[in-house]
Amino acid sequence: MDKHQIVVSAENNAYMGWQCKLFYFSCVTRLKQQPIIIVHETGQDWHPDFYDLARAGCAVHSAPNYRTASCGDDLPGRNCPGSLIKAAEVCDGRHEFLVLCDPDMIFVRATDFLECLSAEFSSFMDYDRDHVEHTRQRFGIQRDELDAKKQKLTVAVPYVVPKALASEFGRTWLQAIDTFPSRAWENEQQCNRPGTPVYERRHVTMYAFGLAVVKLGLDIQVTHLTDHNYWPNEPARAPMIHYAYGDECWDKRNYFTDERASQVWESQAKAAAGTILSEVLSQLRQARDFYRDPFFSRS
Repeated sequence: MDKHQIVVSAENNAYMGWQCKLFYFSCVTRLKQQPIIIVHETGQDWHPDFYDLARAGCAVHSAPNYRTASCGDDLPGRNCPGSLIKAAEVCDGRHEFLVLCDPDMIFVRATDFLECLSAEFSSFMDYDRDHVEHTRQRFGIQRDELDAKKQKLTVAVPYVVPKALASEFGRTWLQAIDTFPSRAWENEQQCNRPGTPVYERRHVTMYAFGLAVVKLGLDIQVTHLTDHNYWPNEPARAPMIHYAYGDECWDKRNYFTDERASQVWESQAKAAAGTILSEVLSQLRQARDFYRDPFFSRS
């Protein structure tokens, strides 16, 4: 793990702030490693949660906001490659790989990331979709080039990228995002053919990652390191959890505003021991106590 630097891509708001605090707590207690957090600027001072993180010893770095695509579209996912570029600048020399994560992830136990370009398997992606095919052509990728690799391109976070490649890959990833048709997600009837997984706005970033792999002629490996709370009552088996989903019992989206975000640490939700949701709730309560230490007092 000494070769890998964990990186979190975040925006400067309460919703991302509490997720980053939970991520940091999880990373230092389960993985025994210090992550770095890249906060993309909004024109305002950092949210207080990011100052809490800095007081806890976390390396927090500001970065430009990449949300605006070349066509003018607002795409929050463009900050992911932007974080990769920034991390390559600030990461120290002993790390050979950057592990790019979303804030809404936690560690259950220590894990070993691959020492090569790799990413986590995602079940819903389909590179034969019309909008991806259109983008492939515009991006100058031959059909046989994509077909040869597409089985390994249905991937998501965590992305493991060699540090020496990170800047070039980040720039190519941004170019791939900008090659997608403007606001294609607004016409879901065109994008979502019967019998295919749903295509959403955020998926542009994921498909663009795969196209960047092909464009640069790279090899990639697929990992299986993450459980998802799409099945919150299933046993937590993987070394990581991505709580990107939610239900009536618990949903991260219920803690979006400043007022609601402050209540996430006091959730009264319950789950059976050993389940995915139980692990998320348990770490939230442990992190609450961690940040209640007098060291973190804002007075």
